[in-house]
Amino acid sequence: MKIKAFLCIVATIVLLTGCGSSKTNSEEKNTTSTEVTQSEATADSSKTAAATPVPEKKLSKSEKLALDYVEIFLNGSDIEAKKKFVSENILPDVQPIFQMAESTETPENNKLKNASVIESADYTDKDGGKDKIVLIQGEKSSSSSELIIFIKDDKIGWGYSSNDKNKEPFNEMRKFFKEPVNNTSDSGTTEQSPEATLKEISNFVISDIWNVGFVDISWYASSGTSSTGEAIDIDFTIEQLGKAMSTKLEYDNYINNLDAKYDSIKNIWSKLSGEIDRMFKQIQDTPPIANDATTKLDTGIFNQYQDAFSDEVDKLSNS
Repeated sequence: MKIKAFLCIVATIVLLTGCGSSKTNSEEKNTTSTEVTQSEATADSSKTAAATPVPEKKLSKSEKLALDYVEIFLNGSDIEAKKKFVSENILPDVQPIFQMAESTETPENNKLKNASVIESADYTDKDGGKDKIVLIQGEKSSSSSELIIFIKDDKIGWGYSSNDKNKEPFNEMRKFFKEPVNNTSDSGTTEQSPEATLKEISNFVISDIWNVGFVDISWYASSGTSSTGEAIDIDFTIEQLGKAMSTKLEYDNYINNLDAKYDSIKNIWSKLSGEIDRMFKQIQDTPPIANDATTKLDTGIFNQYQDAFSDEVDKLSNS
């Protein structure tokens, strides 16, 4: 089972998960001159709901931004539009994270179809900043799904999904809304243990990041073939690796939100994840050329961290 979402780094955790407040929820009022209707916001989308029309709702600036995130970045196929959205509408501290996913289209089963804004609320962060959170409902893989968008200084900082493997951050944010929890979402599914998920992540790194990604790209640069000596479409290989990087984003978020029991795993993963990001950026910045030593992809540190991560996961599974 693979999960698709976003990367979470230390700066992001400080910004988004370090926020605690007993501030009373208040639905954002729609009285500003920047308001647009929800139907206007989604008029250009080719993914229009076929169900009974939702009563027309005016959208505030924050709600329009959250819906644009879904339509342009999450669901969109226009890569240039996605890049523009990230540069203009994502908080600078977390832009590098979103940039890792801006050049690939979101897999179809992870898109939020028929998305609509349900409610927005005020949110006070740990520094006393007055922020906004927006609740969006839609369908993912034919099941009801919810997405909460965190907005600070009129820019998006993060998204929390009801489909996240670790639902605790989403559940904490969900309490700020008046809208009843949708019982038809996947909240009733059984969560697997952290040990099982970490094993899944370890296997993912070996199969999707290494076996059909870095190792073939490294061999192509040195010999012009795949690691098995066969012909290889290097552009397709890089494209598939980009999709795997999108999967890695939520694995980053999942591990960073584990409790202190898993600090050793989290420390090793931060090194491994950072090295994966570095190598992928090198591939993007300098596409490999067959039989060209100048495009050599050094995999030594990756293998060191990957072995350590795999060993630590095995210890947990056997304990």
